Amino acid sequence: MYIICAALGFSTGFWAIFITMGAEQFGTNLRATAATTIPNMVRGALPLINLMFLNLFQHKLHWSVPRAGIITGIIVMTVTLIAFYFTEETYHKDLDYLESEDVLP
Repeated sequence: MYIICAALGFSTGFWAIFITMGAEQFGTNLRATAATTIPNMVRGALPLINLMFLNLFQHKLHWSVPRAGIITGIIVMTVTLIAFYFTEETYHKDLDYLESEDVLP
């Protein structure tokens, strides 16, 4: 029971940090929108990952389920690490973006 609670705590904590990091990439006016949109994008990516697992690996290449899962995981983790590498750090960055009416002629 303690192991299950610890695993749930780590995954929930990861989700909270994930949402916070995503919201910090945007200015003050867009943080709420980003904080609600990012989880929906993650949830929306799951059917695409499932399609990649089922169609590309199992039906076309006739690989076993563990091999298809490992290859799918490697691809997803590679995309994740690439996105992590190109994410800007927002520490000491002024995120108080101003909306100016002077932009339009």
